Amino acid sequence: MESKGIPFIEIFDNIPGKGIDVNIWNSCYEGCECSTCFVEDSQISSKCVCVGIMSQNNNYDTQYRLNVNYFDKNWSLNLFPINECHSECACTNDRCSNRVVQNGPYFNFEVFNCEITAKGKGLRTRDFIPKGSFVIEYMGEVISLDVAKNLFEIRSGLSEPNYIMFLKEFYSNKMCMASTVIDARNYSNFGRYINHSCEPNLFVLPVRIENLVPHAALFSLRDIYAGEELCYDYNGSVGISQIEVDLKKEKTSIECFCGSSKCTGFLPMTDLNI
Repeated sequence: MESKGIPFIEIFDNIPGKGIDVNIWNSCYEGCECSTCFVEDSQISSKCVCVGIMSQNNNYDTQYRLNVNYFDKNWSLNLFPINECHSECACTNDRCSNRVVQNGPYFNFEVFNCEITAKGKGLRTRDFIPKGSFVIEYMGEVISLDVAKNLFEIRSGLSEPNYIMFLKEFYSNKMCMASTVIDARNYSNFGRYINHSCEPNLFVLPVRIENLVPHAALFSLRDIYAGEELCYDYNGSVGISQIEVDLKKEKTSIECFCGSSKCTGFLPMTDLNI
């Protein structure tokens, strides 16, 4: 497949890349002993170890959308990672409300050529997407930070774009406690086509399913209507940053073409020296 002029191989899950211990793919959280994990049956957060690992509330509601507790009264985000039930749990897929991202996207998408040619290709939905829905995952090779820095320098020297996502995880004190680097340059999925917007309709949450490697799951910030382009903020305002830089332009002055009334005029940059 090809995205914005760079061919890539389609994958259906993250894969281990350079600098990563492959043993983390074989690690596994303890499974819960719940016979069912249906939200309507009880407050599963009070007894389910999967939910209790990361948060104190049910992750999803009865419609398999994010629990309202992931948003505050101003609809900004409480950035707690999610841990879903998995193969080691007593509950099964048909008797669990805590299995959403692992079941894949529920909506239909299409890749299209953006009207503004500088944006290249984009991704839009063919379906109505309710607020709080899981939309798609950003997939790629999980690499170390040192490898990411090296790749950034190499690709920049060749005037090639990067597709490196730096996924930060925040806990109750709002401090970044963990981070994961996902490189979608050579291996990825349709999530790679999603462009930046200074006024996005998606945001990213780290979601773990069975092992220690988090998934970069994109959820809807609001109701999204059929035909709308899908976009998220690369800035990191919701715990996520992505670098997609063409060094034919100045590193610090890459023009943004999102068209939003809140547009800052430039694409955000990520500092990898952290």
